[in-house]
Formats: sequence, structure tokens, C-alpha cells
Amino acid sequence: MSLMGAVEHVFANYARFEGRARRSEFWYFQLFQYLVLFALGMLSVTGIFAVLIPVYLLASFIPNLAVSWRRFHDIGKSGAWYFISYIPIVGLILMIVWLSQDSQPGNNRYGPNPKGMGNGSSYMGSGGNSAIPGQGHLAVQCVAGSLQGQTYPIRGGEIVFGRDPVCAVRMPEGTPGVSRRHASIRWQQGIPVLVDLGSSYGTYLADGKQLPPNYPEPVAAGTRFYLGNRGNLFQVVVF
Repeated sequence: MSLMGAVEHVFANYARFEGRARRSEFWYFQLFQYLVLFALGMLSVTGIFAVLIPVYLLASFIPNLAVSWRRFHDIGKSGAWYFISYIPIVGLILMIVWLSQDSQPGNNRYGPNPKGMGNGSSYMGSGGNSAIPGQGHLAVQCVAGSLQGQTYPIRGGEIVFGRDPVCAVRMPEGTPGVSRRHASIRWQQGIPVLVDLGSSYGTYLADGKQLPPNYPEPVAAGTRFYLGNRGNLFQVVVF
């Protein structure tokens, strides 16, 4: 993850405390914080801009707390361990050591490992086909909506839904509830996951659960989900 990618992701998940944050996301955001504060400190020398530092610290407190919380989740600890940083010296040292650790392998009780996002897997067959041993290849079928009856094999490890011409599952312009790049299904450590791409209208499982943006939701054959509203209903299938 790049510096600006991390900053964008943290602010896009401004007050999200669920899930996990990989090491690069957390530390790149801390670097960004120091760079901003350094720049504001230089401006504050004149006295005119002195108020900008407390304003920025106030505005960035929640996203900084949230990404710290998720980083603790990523190493298998409760986010409440964040408050150990308020213990002088010892607490800060412990926090730095802990949050410098690599992601806990695989899934933990807080969710899938974000480090595997977008990677290929042992389920990927030759030629980029997503094969599930003993069953077949993974695909997505439109159950209701303008693409009803269409089936889309997941090739190359990812399939993107939306109105943009580059999307593999392209919805017609003007389709209610669908963003230009709305969601994707990709592989993460051998598990197919559904990811909302920061859509304006939301991505939902059939039971009405809304997926947080940019966090993977494991899916399997038979899983149903919809984009924006139930009129854009899809199902994961094996063929």
C-alpha cells in the first residue's frame, strides 16, 4: 500500500473500528500525520496559522484512533489496547513494538487478513480460471435486474461490477443504485471475497447486511448479494 493509498483508505473509513488494518496502512498514515503537523508547525511560526494545528488534530483524532484500533485487530488483539499508549514511556514503547508486528496469518476473530487482498491463491487454476477443487469454476449469475440470466466466470482473479465500461459486469447507464465501480469479487488467500469499492449506494448480502467499504466479505457458492437495491441481485455459482 502506498502513502496516499493508505491516507485515502483511512479517511474513507473515518470512524470504522471493525475489521483489520495492515502494517503499511497504519504506519504510512502516521508518517502523513507527522508531515502535516510539520508543515502546519512551519506555518504557525507567523502566528496567523497557529490555530490550524489543534483544528487538524481534532479532525484527524477519530480516523487515527480507528486505524490504530484496526491495526491491533490485525495482530489479534483488542483495539482497547490502544489506551496503553497513555502510560508514559512503557505504554508507548509497547504500542510501537506491537503495531510493528506483521499481520496475523489467515483469518482471525476480527476478519480476513487484509494483506492477502487481491492476491492469487492455490484455488486459481491454470490460465487464470478460479477453480474450486472437486467442484468447478467460480462465477457470478445475475438473478434479478437488467442483466438477469447472465453468468460471468471470474477470470484473472477478480470481477468488477459497475457502470464503468471497464467493468466485467457492466450495468447499463442510469441503473438505479449502481456506482461506476461499485463492487468486486476477488480471491484472498484461497477464499473468494466480496468487496464494496466505496460505492455511493452500498453493497448488501441477501439478508440486508451492508458491507463496509473496502473490507472483504467471504462468499461461497449460493451466496446472494445486491448492489444498491434488491433489483440488482446476484448469486455466486459454481459451473
